[in-house]
Amino acid sequence: MKNNSWLCFLASCFTLHLTLTDSLQAQEKVRDVQHAIVYQQPGRFAGWPANGGAFIFDNDEILVGFTEAKYKITKSHNAEKPFMSWLGRSTDGGQSWTVKDPENYVGDFGDMPDLRPLTTAVNFKHPEFAMRVVGASYHGAEDGRAHFFFSYDKGNSWQGPFGFGDLFQWKELSNIGMDELTPRTDYIVKSENECLLFFSVRKAGAFGTDRLFCIKTTDGGRTFAFQGWIVPPSSSAGNFPKVKLFKDDARNPYANECRAVMSQSQRLSDGTIVTLIRRKFTTNDKQELHWIDAYSSADNGRSWSFTSKVADTGAENGNPPAFALTRDGRLCVVYGERDHGTIRVIYSSDKGKTWGKPQVIMDDFWSEDKQLNDLGYPRVVCRQDGKMVALYYYSTKTHLHHLRASIWTP
Repeated sequence: MKNNSWLCFLASCFTLHLTLTDSLQAQEKVRDVQHAIVYQQPGRFAGWPANGGAFIFDNDEILVGFTEAKYKITKSHNAEKPFMSWLGRSTDGGQSWTVKDPENYVGDFGDMPDLRPLTTAVNFKHPEFAMRVVGASYHGAEDGRAHFFFSYDKGNSWQGPFGFGDLFQWKELSNIGMDELTPRTDYIVKSENECLLFFSVRKAGAFGTDRLFCIKTTDGGRTFAFQGWIVPPSSSAGNFPKVKLFKDDARNPYANECRAVMSQSQRLSDGTIVTLIRRKFTTNDKQELHWIDAYSSADNGRSWSFTSKVADTGAENGNPPAFALTRDGRLCVVYGERDHGTIRVIYSSDKGKTWGKPQVIMDDFWSEDKQLNDLGYPRVVCRQDGKMVALYYYSTKTHLHHLRASIWTP
């Protein structure tokens, strides 16, 4: 009986392997991808560009933020403090890169810096403008009040840190049991003085409780106002759709019962704003599900509606979306899928209502400990010639725990 049980176990493992392999092979690969290493050094770890943001300027100059740290095998990410906020720069559309630890930037003033008064309005339409938003609960950033830096020279020098005011005094955020802001960099510029920013908030230290909203400034960043909830707290009243995670609808949670964090947003040609959101739901029996949703607003962010589910992002806390528009107006979303250790891209031609089949950009993941497919957190930009450039962290046998750029024609 023991031998039979062992044979059955081996057969089930083989079947599972074939299922996973077939699933991966069924994914179409992106053709003619050009890869470049942004940063990789022995004994060092590079990661999480989604936390640092990415920007593209005239002449296809690209800037990407990432975390640089000492490499060390741990039970989680193979990195240990201190986590440094670095920048990578390409002046040839992503084919070659230089990196540096910038001055007067994230982390240089401590976790809770003294915030400076903004005496002159920010010109959001400056051709070399870039902004980095900092919150709490990610590597190298621990300010639950939130603050920001901005640059007028493509990120070569930075001004800041500046605050957003006391958001927790706003009636929309007071008395909801959430007291820690966890935004990354996600903003839409409307004019020199007006800008929408997308924020998340959670109960301090309560991982996975984040909910998403947007704020607005009309005076160049000197003051901010609440604009609207995208995914409100679970305690909010209202008619919210259920998330279709299970065949048994009784098991499906309402949209505002699921984590909503790490958005990426674009304004379409007709004025509609589409926001892609990192989602998570944990069942009563501790099963974790991770995916990306699309939400839309037709009134400049005041009200939002669910548009579609975009993709599943696998286990191990999933992955956030990277989002850009192609030259022909399609929605292009890049994400890490941790079950198979891949970086994928998916497109929509109808404003996010429906999506094509995912395509694989990168599928050669490897690490020494083989306990976590530690990858992704991408950003993506569109070059003037229409080629897309995805930026993400990855690990292979030849390039351990590095930052990579992948270039292709969508």
